Amino acid sequence: MKKNLLTIGLLAIGLSVQAQVLLHVDDTAKMYVSNGTLVYNGGGLQTRGTGNIDLYGNMMVVGNNTSDVLRTITTNATDPKFDGGNIVLHLNSGAPVSATYGQLYITGIPQGNITGIVDKEYAATKHGSYQQIGIPFNGKSFSSLGTDLGNGTNAFNNTRWGGREILKWNNDKLRFDGSIPVTAPITSFTQAGITIDALSATSVTTPADRTAYYTVGTTNWVTDAVRMVKGSPYADGITGADRITLNSAPQLAVSFGVGTGNNQNFYYEKYNTYIFDNFSTTLAWTGDWGRYTYQFSNPYLTNIDLSLIGYDEGTSNTDNNDFGNNNIWGIAVDPQNVVYNSSTGTTSSYDLTQRVTFAANGVPNGNYNALVIKPLGTFKIKLRNGTNQLLDFDNLRRFSATPRAATTSYSVTAAKNTNNGTIKQLGVLALDANGNQIGETYYVVSPDYATGHIQNSAISSVQAVTTPSAIIQTFEEAPTGGIDQNYSSAYRLYINEANETNYLGKRIDMSVFGSNVASLKFEIRDNANLVADNTHILSGGTGFYYTVANGQAVQIKQGDVIPVANSNYGLYYGAPQNVLNTNEAKPQSRTLITYHPAIDNYIVRFDPEWKSASIEVFDASGKLVISEKSVKTNSDYVIKLDSNLKAVYVVKVVGNDGTIVNSKILIK
Repeated sequence: MKKNLLTIGLLAIGLSVQAQVLLHVDDTAKMYVSNGTLVYNGGGLQTRGTGNIDLYGNMMVVGNNTSDVLRTITTNATDPKFDGGNIVLHLNSGAPVSATYGQLYITGIPQGNITGIVDKEYAATKHGSYQQIGIPFNGKSFSSLGTDLGNGTNAFNNTRWGGREILKWNNDKLRFDGSIPVTAPITSFTQAGITIDALSATSVTTPADRTAYYTVGTTNWVTDAVRMVKGSPYADGITGADRITLNSAPQLAVSFGVGTGNNQNFYYEKYNTYIFDNFSTTLAWTGDWGRYTYQFSNPYLTNIDLSLIGYDEGTSNTDNNDFGNNNIWGIAVDPQNVVYNSSTGTTSSYDLTQRVTFAANGVPNGNYNALVIKPLGTFKIKLRNGTNQLLDFDNLRRFSATPRAATTSYSVTAAKNTNNGTIKQLGVLALDANGNQIGETYYVVSPDYATGHIQNSAISSVQAVTTPSAIIQTFEEAPTGGIDQNYSSAYRLYINEANETNYLGKRIDMSVFGSNVASLKFEIRDNANLVADNTHILSGGTGFYYTVANGQAVQIKQGDVIPVANSNYGLYYGAPQNVLNTNEAKPQSRTLITYHPAIDNYIVRFDPEWKSASIEVFDASGKLVISEKSVKTNSDYVIKLDSNLKAVYVVKVVGNDGTIVNSKILIK
C-alpha cells in the first residue's frame, strides 16, 4: 500500500489560539485522513463546534511539552466539548475484529493540556462471560464506559460475580480488585468497593490506571458489534524513570496452597479457579508455576509492539526495553472461554493462536503478529525468574499492524535496528477451502534450543502446549527422531523446539484433524524475519522439509501451499536422515491423560472425534483398580484415585474406533 505523508504547517485561522494550537478545525469544517495516510502535526490540535477529523489512517500530534494543547471546544470556546464527534478514530472496511483502524499518536503535551474528547470505534472477539480490556482515557467515568459499550444503556453494575461488574487486575496480589482493594476477607458479597463503581459519575480513571488490565462482564453488551468509546486520551510519559516495574516480591508472598491452589484470596475465590500458567510445564502450584506473570493493557490510541522487548540495542535507537538475561519467557494475548460459576469460580484459557515464547537472546517464537497489541487490547507477560524488569510503554508505540522488521531503524513509524540470534522458524498454517486460516503450529530450531522433553522448562524452553481440540498439532520428539511415546498422551505442542545440530534431519510428527482443513501453507522466518518468497535455504545453510506418509521428502519454500491429502506429516530441519516406515501413515489420537490442578486429580481428555470409550487403570502389580465401559466423551473423565497414596498406575483408554492410548501416571 502506498503511504502518504501530510505535514501540517502553521495554518492561518480566524480564531485566536495563540501559540498553543498549530492545527485548528473550525465549526462545520471537515478533515478526512484516509487509510494508509500519515498526518504529522508539530504542535497543538483543536476542533471547534462541529469541526471534525475523520481518522481512518494515522495522525501524529507532537507538542512542545509546555503550552501546546489537544482540545475540542464548543462554538463559544467552552473547553471541553463533552459530546464527542470531533476527532473520530474509525475502523476500516472488513470484519471489525480484524480490520485496520485510525490511530492517534500524542507526545509532548502534558496531561493537563489534553482535554479534547476522542471517539474510538471498538469491536473485539468475545472472550466469554468477561471481556479483558484496557481503557486508554483519562478521567473516563466507568458509568460512561458502560453506556458506550451498552449502546446507550449502562451495561454494568456493582455486583461481584454477577456478569455485569468491572474488576481491575492486581499484579502484586494476583487477584481482581474493585474500587477499594480489600485488606481483609470481605464480609458480604455486596460489600461496597469490591467491584469498580460502575454507577457513579465520580468513579473515573486516573493516570495511575493507564496500563490497568480490566475484566468486564459481557451479559449486557455484544463485544464484536462496533461501539464508540470516547474520552480524553492519556498523555505519554511511561518511559525513563517512570517505566512500569514488574516486581516479583509481592507475588512470592501470595500463598496459593501447597500443591493444590486451594487457598482463597480475600474475595473467597480459590486460586485454582482463576490462576493459570500458559507456559510452565512444571507441576501446577509448585515452584514458579503461576508466578512471575503480569497483566497489562495498551494505554494509547496507537498499537504497541512487544516483539523486540528482549533486546538490548545499546545506546542508539533504543526502545528502552531490555528483558535480557533470558528473563522473558512468553506473552499471551486474547483470553478465551472465560466463564464464572458460583461454586467453582472463574475459569478461562488463552487462545492457542496467540502465544509467543522468547529465546535466551530475545528472539520471539510462534505467532509473531500477536505481539502487536491494539488500542484497548491486553496482554500477559510471563518471566522466567524473579529478577525485576522495567517496561517502557512510550517506545513501544507503532502504527503498523505487524511487528518491526529487525533490519530497519526504530521509530513509531518504522522498525528498529536489531539482528540477534540464529533461530529458524517454520509455521504451518491450516487453511479451509476458502483460503481462510483456521489453525497453525510452529517448529523452531536453533543451536541453543533443546531437543525432546525439558524437565525444567522455566530455564530456557520456548515450547508452548496446545489442546486435544486443536486441528493441527505436533508431538514431543524422541532424541532419535519421531514421537517420544513417554509424552505422546500427556501433551501436544503448538510451538515445538529442537536443537538444530543434534536433531538435524530428524522427524517431527505433525497431525492434521477434521475435514475442514483443505490445504497447508508454509511461513518461514529466519531470526524472526520473514524470508523472501520461494526461499528454502536459511542462514544455517539448509532449510525445512516435509513428508507425507511414505512419500519422498520435499523442500519447503516460503509461501508454498499444499493440499491436505493425509492426516499425518513429517517435518524436518535439514534433509531427512532416515527412510519412513509404514507406521507413520497412521495419525496419533488426540486423547490426552493429564493432571488437572483445579481438581487435584488426573483426567482423560478425549479426542473430539470419539463417541465413547472404555477406561482401565492398573496398579504397579498389574491389578485392575478401575474399569468403566461406554464412557461418554463429551466431557473430561476424572480418574478417581487416592491422592494420599503414593503409587504408580497405568491407564489404558480405548476409543470406539479401536484406537488405544496408554499412559503411566505417578502420584507423589
